[in-house]
Amino acid sequence: MFLDLTHRLGRCSIPRLGAAVGGLCLALSVPAEEAPRWTLSDALRSAFDHSPKLHARRVARQEIAGRLQTAETYPHNPELELEIGDRSGPDGSTNDRGLRLSQEIELAGQRRQRIQVAREELASADEILRRDRQRLVLAVEAAFAEAVRARELLAVAEADAALAREILDFSRRRLERGAATQIEVNLALASAGRAERSVQQARAAYASARGHLAEVVGGDPASPPEPVGELALPAVEPLPLERLLALAAESRGDLRAAERRELAAEASIRLALAERRPNLVVGAFVQREESSDDIVGATVGISLPLFDRNRGRIAESRATRERLGYETEAQRLSIEREVAAAWHRLRAARASAEFLRDQVSRTLDDSVELLQRSFVAGRIGATEVVILRRELFASRRETVEALAEAWLARIELDLAIGRPAGSWQGDEEGRS
Repeated sequence: MFLDLTHRLGRCSIPRLGAAVGGLCLALSVPAEEAPRWTLSDALRSAFDHSPKLHARRVARQEIAGRLQTAETYPHNPELELEIGDRSGPDGSTNDRGLRLSQEIELAGQRRQRIQVAREELASADEILRRDRQRLVLAVEAAFAEAVRARELLAVAEADAALAREILDFSRRRLERGAATQIEVNLALASAGRAERSVQQARAAYASARGHLAEVVGGDPASPPEPVGELALPAVEPLPLERLLALAAESRGDLRAAERRELAAEASIRLALAERRPNLVVGAFVQREESSDDIVGATVGISLPLFDRNRGRIAESRATRERLGYETEAQRLSIEREVAAAWHRLRAARASAEFLRDQVSRTLDDSVELLQRSFVAGRIGATEVVILRRELFASRRETVEALAEAWLARIELDLAIGRPAGSWQGDEEGRS
């Protein structure tokens, strides 16, 4: 059994990166649990349906849409007044009655500016909602990647523990035949104990990663999903840094939202300037005095801006516009830093993952076959087997970690440039 397992480990390699369904290796697959099995698409659908943060952002957008509806409605309703009076005189008393209708009219285009402010605020809310959707997509993919990494590390730990037990059994049989020493058996026993501890730790980490995935997608924490898929890595190099910086300037929803807030602030300044001009109030009235003729007339009124000329509102609006300009510029610089850092991290992580996958693992796999023949022939002892086993599985764990780091680096870059996960390619035609 030891030779068979070792032979299978020698042939097994970390799978090619892509979207195909599978585990680290068929020989290292994890037994299925009574839990829902989700692909990344399943996780994304659940997140869009159940994410409370996304629902809250949608409702916030509806609030701003309500403000736009308010701005589009003329703010001043006509006023109707009814007058009744009692007139007393030498000849007795009479009753006077009157009806007055008035309407306030804005003269400086205040309504148009209010609509412009509300429209820019709504456009900003739309950009924030789009950015939150991107964040949710990439948060789900990151949680999914962490769960897959934990699953594959558990598979490596279980295979390592199985091989350690086989080495221990084989060493004991060699001791019975006088072909090994008690020291070699004790070394194999200690190694098997450490491997079993690693399995328990890996199981706990996998359960924790699945629980986090359930939290992100809004699933049932009592039955967290089991990820179905592999660690994925772009098969091509990312675009040049200069091109990614330009994409971020065009695509980052939070930056575009900040620019919209600046436009709203400019409209607020124009509104404040328009509001310092008084509105016109026009009206018409009908009065009837008992025992007299009816009186019909018109009125025109306007306020006199002697005290309140809206200076405070104008100053506040101008200061807000200036502050937003500085904040937008600071955000633009921060985005450029994020893109550059993510770009360098992805290139380094991708190079490391490719080297470990194609060079280190392959070399150790070849060494396992040589070890098999030497161990059976009695030319090496259990100590050499333990050392090589430790290097083999350490390399496999590092390969899994490198692939996961590269996947997470790609997610970080996607988030930095403001594009959905996996939406960019390494050529000019693959950016849709």
